[in-house]
Amino acid sequence: MMSAPGDHDAEAVLREFWHAAVTDTDEEDEDAGETIAPYSSSWPGLAQRRPIVADPDATAAEVAAGLVEHRLSSPRLALAPAVCSADIPAVIGWTGPLNHENDVARLCAVLRSWEDRFGVRVVALSYDRLDLSVAAPPQTVEEALPVAVEHFAFCPDNIWQGHETLRLYAEDALVGNAHWTFWWD
Repeated sequence: MMSAPGDHDAEAVLREFWHAAVTDTDEEDEDAGETIAPYSSSWPGLAQRRPIVADPDATAAEVAAGLVEHRLSSPRLALAPAVCSADIPAVIGWTGPLNHENDVARLCAVLRSWEDRFGVRVVALSYDRLDLSVAAPPQTVEEALPVAVEHFAFCPDNIWQGHETLRLYAEDALVGNAHWTFWWD
């Protein structure tokens, strides 16, 4: 039975995921320290809240329009009885990312935290991919690195199979980016 998003603390979930990802990195990669630099295997804590400068719903509409136009081959519209966007995966019964967390409510707890701190909205979801709009993305690499830590914990494949290090991921995928994508292999 799946739990509810409110049953979980986002930081505790991310801390647990961080330790699992770092352990997997240590086992698979001789240069594991480079992957998570400048951090160590100790959980560094949550990234600071960003001031919400754009309208989260307008940002979601812009990101969704871009996805429909350029990325999604056969999008489907869905209405979900969710109190907040972050709860949509749990409300619709998403079974979670492939080969990853099977209690989607834990992922939704993290999404709730991001919704609060960064103005995210769930804009697209498939069996192995999650797209979010971001009304308050980090604007510098220094602001983006702590967010990259959370993304690595949430979805290590984004770094392992796309950017190789947290720093590269922060620079390429986070700074000024109003669209965050997660995919699980």
